[in-house]
Amino acid sequence: MSDDEIITQVRKSNSDDNNSESDEDEVIETSKISNYDAFECFSKGLMWLEQQTDSHSTELMLLKQLRGRAAKRRRSCLWQSKLPFKPI
Repeated sequence: MSDDEIITQVRKSNSDDNNSESDEDEVIETSKISNYDAFECFSKGLMWLEQQTDSHSTELMLLKQLRGRAAKRRRSCLWQSKLPFKPI
């Protein structure tokens, strides 16, 4: 390859990189994950981690804490809120 061909190739790859960066700037909309789904995922993740031989107790404690938080939020959504009484 000549020097000119190398320069052309480098410039071409740099312009391709600039195009890919603009794609990354686009906002991707995601749906909100429910508390029930979060609880289920943490429970499955906890079961998986307990089966691993190289898992650490700190990882288990962290995952249990996150699962507990999801369970608490799930329960709070299931409780019926008190409605104020309005006499007719």
